[in-house]
This record gives sequence, structure tokens and C-alpha cells, in this order.
Amino acid sequence: RQAHTCAEREGGMVEQLSELVKALEAVSALYRRMLEIMDRERRALLRARRTEIETCAAEKRDVLDRLQAAERRRTEAVNRLARQIGRTDAGVTLRFLARTAPEPHGSALHRCRSELLILIARIKQENRRSLALCRNAAERLRAAYGALKGLAADGSVYQRGGRLQGARLKGKLVCNDI
Repeated sequence: RQAHTCAEREGGMVEQLSELVKALEAVSALYRRMLEIMDRERRALLRARRTEIETCAAEKRDVLDRLQAAERRRTEAVNRLARQIGRTDAGVTLRFLARTAPEPHGSALHRCRSELLILIARIKQENRRSLALCRNAAERLRAAYGALKGLAADGSVYQRGGRLQGARLKGKLVCNDI
């Protein structure tokens, strides 16, 4: 009976390790998809294409929802593994599992861990790039607004075609279209 229970436990552990590898591969695939979207978003930011930026934002929200579900699946698999081996879930890291899991799961977990570390670093880098682009755009908008305020303060009116004209009305932008 004890040998049967041990074999069942090992079979259950192999099943849980397989589930964890699948969950990690799903997370990696979603991170790769996020990087593709972030690349498109950066190009749209550089070209100031609002509709493309909005499309990318919607796609990112969808990927984030899917990442949340995949992360929940990963957490549940780790928790089940932790219970099976008698450890707390905090003590069960990918590094620990990669070192202690039987093959081929150990190698698969090591590969997943390495890939996730690279993908997460790339996403952080892409976030920093996007933040810098957005800050730069905001600074340019503030500068343009300041220039317009300066023009309005001296009584000039900016007309269609780029002409400046002195006017009695202060602070007005004149244009044929509204």
C-alpha cells in the first residue's frame, strides 16, 4: 500500500510539474505578445498616431487580463506542488524546482525561468522607453502651450496659414475650423 501511495505521489508530482511548465510557457508567450504590442505602441508614440496608441492600449489590457489568469494558474500549480513536497509556497521557487525536479521537468523549468527573466527585463526596459517618450511629448506640449500663451499675452493673433496679426482681442486663437 505504501509503495502504491509513493507512486501515486510521484505521478501527481509529475502531473503538477507538467501543469506548471505549461503555465510558465503560457506566461512567456503572453509576455512575448506584450513586447510586440509595446514595440508597435512605441512606434505609434514616435509618429503621434493616437488611434494606433489607443489600439495598442486595448490590446495590452487584453494581454494583461490573460496574464492575470495565467499567473493564477501558475500560482495554483506552485501551491499544489508545495503541499505535495511539504514546503510553504514561499519556499518553492522556480530555481528550487528546476534544481530538484526530475528530468525532463527540471530542464524545462530552468529554461522557463531563464526566458521569463529575459522577458521581464525587456518589458521593464520598454516601459522605461515609453515613459521617456511620454514625458518628452508632455514637455513639448507644455512648451507649445507656453509659446501660445506668450503670443496671446502680447496681443497677437495666430491666424490660419501661420500669420501673426496684432489684435485687440487678447488670448484668442483664430481659425476657420472649430
